[in-house]
Amino acid sequence: MVDLSPSYAILPLLLLVALVLLLDIVDFKGILFVFATTNVNASYGSPSFPNQEIIDPKLDWINMNTRELTKDGDRSTDIESIDYHSDRKTLNAILWLYFPFKPTPSPLYEDVNYGMYINSDFNDNTGFGGIDYKVEISWNNQGKNWTKVVEKWSHFGGIKVLDNKTIPYTDFAAREGTGGRYVSLTADLDALLSPQKYKVVFYGEFKKKDDGILKIDFTRMVAIPPLELSIATTPNSVELRKGETKTIEVKVSTAQGYEPIVNLSATSQSDDIFLDFTQNNTSLVPTSELRIPSYGVATIPLTITSAEDAAIGPKTLFIFANSSFPPEELITARSPATNFLPSSVRPVENIFTDSTLLLTLQEPLTPVDYIGEFWSKVGAPISFVTGILAGSIPWIFTRFKNIRKRSKAPI
Repeated sequence: MVDLSPSYAILPLLLLVALVLLLDIVDFKGILFVFATTNVNASYGSPSFPNQEIIDPKLDWINMNTRELTKDGDRSTDIESIDYHSDRKTLNAILWLYFPFKPTPSPLYEDVNYGMYINSDFNDNTGFGGIDYKVEISWNNQGKNWTKVVEKWSHFGGIKVLDNKTIPYTDFAAREGTGGRYVSLTADLDALLSPQKYKVVFYGEFKKKDDGILKIDFTRMVAIPPLELSIATTPNSVELRKGETKTIEVKVSTAQGYEPIVNLSATSQSDDIFLDFTQNNTSLVPTSELRIPSYGVATIPLTITSAEDAAIGPKTLFIFANSSFPPEELITARSPATNFLPSSVRPVENIFTDSTLLLTLQEPLTPVDYIGEFWSKVGAPISFVTGILAGSIPWIFTRFKNIRKRSKAPI
C-alpha cells in the first residue's frame, strides 16, 4: 500500500518551490526573452522561391557615353535570358548568352564583366540611384584571371568592398571548348542583411581599350519575391433573389512600388447570372481595366444580376485578373534615329490570378415575406412605442378622472 503520510504528501510542493527558486536564480525571464527573440528572428529573412525566368532582347547594349542603344557589342555579353531562384540564403542566377562564354577575352578588351545590381529595400532613395549592392564577376586583363567582387554602395557613390577574390572560370561557366553559353552568379543574402523584399537587374558589359566606351546589356529589373496579384471581395459571399441586382466591391492587391494595369473579368457557369464590372463606372468610357497605384491596392464595383427565371441554389462565380507590369529599367536609353528597338518590344511581365465567390440564389419575396421583412425592420420600434403608450394609458386615465372631479367640485 502506498504511504500517504504528510511527510510524503508534501514532497511535490517542496519540488515545486525548488523549481521556482531555480528559475529565479537563472533569470527565467531572460531565457524566455532570448528564446522568443530567436524565434522571431528565425521567421524573418529573405524569401525562398522556385525558378523564375525572364527574356531579354538581343543586340540591346547601351553606350554609356551617349546613353543610346547600340547593336555594336560583344555577343558573349549579350544576354538571352535569365533563370533565377533562391533558398533564402543564396540568390542563384544563370545568365544565358547568345554566344558562348569566353574564358580568356580578347586582349583588345579592357573590361569584361557579368553581374547583378541589387536594390535591397524597394527604395530608390537609398543606395546610389537605388542600388545598394553590386555582385560582379570581372575579367582582369593584367592578371589574366577572373575575380568575384561584392560591394556596398552609399547614397553619394561611396563603395565598401565586402568581398574580393580570384576564382577559376570553371566555378561559374562551362569549360572552354564545350560551347557553354552561360554564366552562373550567386549572391550571399545573409551578407546583404537578408533583404525581405528587393529588386535585381542583371547585366553583361565590356569595354575596349581603343575607345574606352563601356557598353552594357541590362535586363529589366525583377522584383523578389516574384510579383503577385490577389483578389478579395466584400462581402465574401452573396445572397441574391431571382430578378434581383446587387453590387459588391472587388479589391485587387499587389506589391508596393509598381503601377500595373489589371484587366478584370468575371463569369458564372450559369447562363442566368450576369456579371458586370462597368455598370457602376462613371467614366466616359466604362472599362474593366484597373490601374493599381504605387501603394498596391485598388477597388472596383462588380454588379451581379439574376434573371427572373434563374434556378435557385448555390452558384460559384469566378473572378479573373490579368495584369501587365510595365518593365522597370535601371537606365532609360535613348534610341538612335533608326530606333531599332522600340519600347513596345521591351518585355512586359504578365501575371494571372483568379478567385471565387459563393452566390446563393433564392426565390423572390412573397407578399407575406414583404410584410415579415417590413415588420422585422420596424416591428421593434413600433412595439417600443406601443409599450410606452400602453403603460401610460392608466396614468392618463387617472389624471383625466382627477381633472374631471376637480372641475365638478363646488366653488
